[in-house]
Amino acid sequence: MAKDLYDLLNLRADATATEIKKSYRKLAFQCHPDKNKSEKAQHQFRDISEAYQILSNPQRRKRYDQFGYDTVSESNAPPIDPMELFSRIFNVDFGQQMNQNVFFFSDLSPFGMLHEVPTNSLLYTLELTLEEVYSGTQKEFTVDSKNEAGIFKSTKYVVNIKAGTKDKEHLVVNAGGHYNPLLRSYDNLLIQIKELPHSTYTRQENDLVRECQISLSDALCGTEITLDHFGQPVKVQISDIVKPNSLYQVWGQGMPIKAGPENALGSGSQEGQEIQERGNLLLDLTIDFPEYLSDKNKEYIIQILTSDTTGDKETTGDNDTGDKEECMVLQAYYYKNKEDVMKELLNEETQDGCMVQ
Repeated sequence: MAKDLYDLLNLRADATATEIKKSYRKLAFQCHPDKNKSEKAQHQFRDISEAYQILSNPQRRKRYDQFGYDTVSESNAPPIDPMELFSRIFNVDFGQQMNQNVFFFSDLSPFGMLHEVPTNSLLYTLELTLEEVYSGTQKEFTVDSKNEAGIFKSTKYVVNIKAGTKDKEHLVVNAGGHYNPLLRSYDNLLIQIKELPHSTYTRQENDLVRECQISLSDALCGTEITLDHFGQPVKVQISDIVKPNSLYQVWGQGMPIKAGPENALGSGSQEGQEIQERGNLLLDLTIDFPEYLSDKNKEYIIQILTSDTTGDKETTGDNDTGDKEECMVLQAYYYKNKEDVMKELLNEETQDGCMVQ
């Protein structure tokens, strides 16, 4: 029997790829077998899965539009697995443990950060350390919600957090909240990320900022700074004369830039996986000036700074990692003066509105 695939997804024939996916997502949640036990819903779930699989493929959609359903039906293509399709689209695996009230999510929502909680939503705040969002992790937690009888039930969630996840990213679980007697339906559950402050690093989007203190001799003669960068020893070489209020930038040592929602967390160690793009590491250098100089030392400094003689500068460093671990040696380059950065920030604020004096 011929099927109207657009009608199954409540779409017009000129629907865009985004509209097709959006409609499938909405209908799939409504008639998922673990949500809706009716026989009609099970048939609808399979039909909309087939419709999405055909219409989301440009070649098969074109063939369907020109020659009809029979040319693209399952008899002429590999059979579909509606549950596998649902898991792939939503990055969620309900699996066999659905009836045990355990939910597995392979990532957060691809819709980014949420700044305001929607009405009629149960909010759960998932706290993450900077180390966890830097490397990626898996979090397991329980959420309590009230059913129709007003009794609390506990639901266990397991969420894979991708490396590079940001503060306020979220995951919406349809009908995962409290039962709402006014609407006669369950509210949604909103799982929202809260990134905890770090003692060493400050995150600025995909960049990491870290304060480092160097001596005056290091500022004048160059230095090598040894860092413990999330468990990885890193040596940063600076050959310039460092001026006060300077920021130095190390390329590619910031936060991982989160991969697309189709790539589940944990696949980064598999063979063939592409190296993830990263932000940069910014070193906020503070020069430790001496409290006192003897007259003799002052004479030496005056002679050196006023002399026309140039010589080889010896790079010094007061950090030593020893031979315990292999250490990366990276070059840092002058980035910006902190005062210029502050001016840029102030300019951005004044563009958004008047400043209060």
